[in-house]
Amino acid sequence: MIKKLILIITCAVVLNADLNTKIKNLLGEEEYRTHLNLINYIFKDQSIYYNNEQVNYPLLTQTLKDNGLLKLDLSQKNQIEVTFQFTKNPTKSLKILKDTLRSLGYYYYFTQEAIAYQDGFIWNIILKTESAINPLMLSKSLSLLNCDVTDIKREGNYKWYYSINSNNSEIYKALDLITNNELRLKKPAKPYMIKVNNLPNLTVNSNSGNRWHPKIVFYDNELNIIEIFKEDSLHRNLTIQVPDYTKYIKIDDLYNLANLRRGISITKE
Repeated sequence: MIKKLILIITCAVVLNADLNTKIKNLLGEEEYRTHLNLINYIFKDQSIYYNNEQVNYPLLTQTLKDNGLLKLDLSQKNQIEVTFQFTKNPTKSLKILKDTLRSLGYYYYFTQEAIAYQDGFIWNIILKTESAINPLMLSKSLSLLNCDVTDIKREGNYKWYYSINSNNSEIYKALDLITNNELRLKKPAKPYMIKVNNLPNLTVNSNSGNRWHPKIVFYDNELNIIEIFKEDSLHRNLTIQVPDYTKYIKIDDLYNLANLRRGISITKE
């Protein structure tokens, strides 16, 4: 009983120390020390900021924001450096992050470094902005795609580091043909991206008024290309066999996406 109690106390101390470090990394040393008493009061029940012994960054950053502690504005437009480190899936993770940044309004940045290694991927960018990327919005957006922010470090106002677990990630706004048997889709702003699972065949019906020249790309779960199907002829409908291990399917036109302006329907077979 005594040993169990010691273990519980030890774990609590470790978790508390870890959360304090995470908060300091988010705010910076000076802000952390300035507001230490307030921080200790706000986070007196630190256990609620953990999921499976990992810091819940959406909740943590939300609490800091709600209490006026998360300061991101710069004195003027300036360059900031942001480094993202992923656990795996370089191609897929990079697409997810680029789509997420675009959804948050960040379109223009310069890639300073991109390094793929055995167990992950590092992407370093420079962007000119009046405020740092909002870690609350970023962590929330990534969590919707099954990507968990596991660490955030801030070095002053102009340098940030994010560590992201993307082991179970999903493509941004991929259309669901796993739980649905049919999708009726409107005019696309970009090629349709469909997520599937163990699908033997797929039928695509191009709506009247289109001039569809099929280009269909099949990807595995890590967004590696398995197969590309394309034909230089008009199609009103097409039934095609789906290769094994396909998790995502991109449907496009060989020449111009405007050829699909009337939309399509997609059906499992």
